[in-house]
Amino acid sequence: MKDWLEKIRGVKGGGWMLAAACCLIAVLLLPLNAPADPACMTEEEQRLSATLSRISGAGETRISLFCAQDASAFGSGRKEIVGAVIVSRGAGDPGVRLALARAAEALLGIDARQVEVFPMEETE
Repeated sequence: MKDWLEKIRGVKGGGWMLAAACCLIAVLLLPLNAPADPACMTEEEQRLSATLSRISGAGETRISLFCAQDASAFGSGRKEIVGAVIVSRGAGDPGVRLALARAAEALLGIDARQVEVFPMEETE
């Protein structure tokens, strides 16, 4: 592992690549630790989840938003939505998955590449 880290540091911009990889891993692990309890969702996530759940075939739906601080709004605390993950009971159906993704794009004003939709785990 130490040799691998040294090789990355030796590459031009390697330090930035290592930092970016660590940040990416941290962001990817956040949803795994987030409780599924709707009370832990932000008000906006709750509102969007309720709207997306109304799409035909979607059923129970949850959305998690990922934000970045808007550099132009220094001091204002305004955040820019940079991504969304949607988990839905009906997302196993490609048509439902597409409808959920398109609705999220429209509601959030973000690009299709910034939205991921996954089927919800079945509970017994």
